[in-house]
Amino acid sequence: MTYRKRKITHIVKKPDEFISTMERITLFVENNIRVVIAGTAGVIAIGLAILVFNYYSGYVNKKAAALEYQAMRHYYENSADGYKKSIELLEEVVKLYPNSKTAKVAQYNIGNAYFKIKDLDRAEGAYKKFIDKYSSDKMLLSLVMQKLSYVYIAKKDHNKAIENLNKIISDSSSNGKDQAYFELGKLYETLNKKDDAVKKYELLIKEYISSPWAAEGAARLKILKGEDKKEDKKK
Repeated sequence: MTYRKRKITHIVKKPDEFISTMERITLFVENNIRVVIAGTAGVIAIGLAILVFNYYSGYVNKKAAALEYQAMRHYYENSADGYKKSIELLEEVVKLYPNSKTAKVAQYNIGNAYFKIKDLDRAEGAYKKFIDKYSSDKMLLSLVMQKLSYVYIAKKDHNKAIENLNKIISDSSSNGKDQAYFELGKLYETLNKKDDAVKKYELLIKEYISSPWAAEGAARLKILKGEDKKEDKKK
């Protein structure tokens, strides 16, 4: 009996199939060395830029804060000279470090200092500059708008004061609506517009019952309505 010899064929793998993952990466790097170097350099450059920016921002904020601290020490002397010195230093903060976290607070306090020394035109200008440059800070903006209203009241520009207070009330992001209602009520009292004053106090109490300003408004409302009753009795 004869047997046929089986021919055994070995499947020889192609060279590429023996290359490990690491070898593939090595080959890629060797073949694309310029691209790899450029990409690595780019990542390093971005990382360094971020580090430098963060360091510089921290440095600027520290310098601005130190200058503001000196300014506010003069401010709290509560004297004309103190306010003037604080204005000089606060203006340096805004000029030298306009993008610092402190600059917007400094600009707000410049207006406050001018108001303290009764330089109403410069106070108005300082508050308006804040509105132009830093209106994205809604909390501070509400305070600035309120202070600007006080400037108009002090200048007896009642129409502008009323307009400004109504802007605060109509701004959905404002934090000072309750105070604006109260100030409007007081202003209408000053102008002998009792009906308008009563309306503002009533709105204040209705919409902001838990606010301290609502308690103030209720007290004013009681006085106004008491006066009306006295007038009725006289008649």
